[in-house]
Amino acid sequence: MTDKIKNFFEKRRREAKFKGQGHRLNETGDPSKSKEPIKLPQERAEPCHEAKQAGLAALARLANKNVHTSVTSFAAQHKIIKKETLLSSGVSSSEDIDETTTDQANYKEFLAVQGVYFKCPLIGPEILPKEEWKNKIKDFLYEQLETEKGFTSCLMIHTLNKNREKVEQCIDTLCTYLQNIISYPDEDKYKKIRVKNKVFQERVSKIIGASEFLESAGFVKELIALQSEEEEFYVFKPTSPDIPHLELMIDTILNTEAIPLELHRNVQVLKPSEAKIMVQLPDDFYALTAEEIKREHKKRAENLESSMQLRTKAMREKEEQREIRKYRYSLIRVRFPDGCFLQGTFGVFEKLGVVRNFVRECISDSIEGFNLTTALGVQLPETEDEKTLVELKLVPAVILTFVPANALPNGQPFLNHDLLQQAA
Repeated sequence: MTDKIKNFFEKRRREAKFKGQGHRLNETGDPSKSKEPIKLPQERAEPCHEAKQAGLAALARLANKNVHTSVTSFAAQHKIIKKETLLSSGVSSSEDIDETTTDQANYKEFLAVQGVYFKCPLIGPEILPKEEWKNKIKDFLYEQLETEKGFTSCLMIHTLNKNREKVEQCIDTLCTYLQNIISYPDEDKYKKIRVKNKVFQERVSKIIGASEFLESAGFVKELIALQSEEEEFYVFKPTSPDIPHLELMIDTILNTEAIPLELHRNVQVLKPSEAKIMVQLPDDFYALTAEEIKREHKKRAENLESSMQLRTKAMREKEEQREIRKYRYSLIRVRFPDGCFLQGTFGVFEKLGVVRNFVRECISDSIEGFNLTTALGVQLPETEDEKTLVELKLVPAVILTFVPANALPNGQPFLNHDLLQQAA
């Protein structure tokens, strides 16, 4: 099913790439010439299409580079995109702002942790906050309903609904509807679903994509006259059910997966002076809302006296776990012997091995091996790589020390050349 999802999106990308202005086969004249000149507006509030495309193209090129360049800093990407957008908008070099001055003015903006960003390679190359991606994915799926309603509705059900338990209940109910028609194709009672039915209201009606799924299976929403009033029903219209199609619908919804988002590392290389800046974590890092955090602090203040009392180890561990559960992400800085820091964002349930591989991708090829230690000097051996950052208490913001296995010649940087160039 994963391959089917990938093929679905690849097909959509190809269609978007080759879709152009349509023309009739029997039309005459040069379609590129218009009878009347096109009048363009003198002023535009938004950047032109070419400028937007240049920005997207810049992100696409970054996404397609090799493993070293895949950890591009967010600040460097912003610089490239801004430059190409200005060029495509017709800004000449003489009109451009002094790049050095602009970089110095904007660099501090990127040293702060502004938020948590994601990638969605199946949809496009952009790097966006989660909420923006949700809206973009929703719009994309609704656009596909006309061409592939069945498969798209399954993606909608799995992707656009938050509560996993309710999604599973909806899928079970939808499969039951179709299975009843497969098992009893001549029974009319299985071909009508009353919209006001309690089960339908509780399990199906509120799930995004469920109505589209039923329509793709062959149901049509109709008003049916009952004793005193008309009521809405989903009525299965085909007189002879297409059993293979219904079986395919069941198989598809059971095996479809949600469109995944990938956490963007937002890689930054910091100088010692820059790393001293106090990190203010954004709200996205917290699993609790700002109001919930305030209540938590108030509760802790009220219980200050009791917290000073002697506590058992189990009590202390329980309190630590409660504190750790407040966070969704961890900001990790790795300090190198030359004073530079490598910074990246990770999910709290990602494993230490992911962090180690991230560091390995960023360092010079001449480094044969390395160890990571905590700020207290405690080593994090590879035997711990299967443990999560939560288990190791490496949240919400920690500094690790990079210890190389071999010495480097004086002046040779620890980070790889491509990363240093992008961070410059």
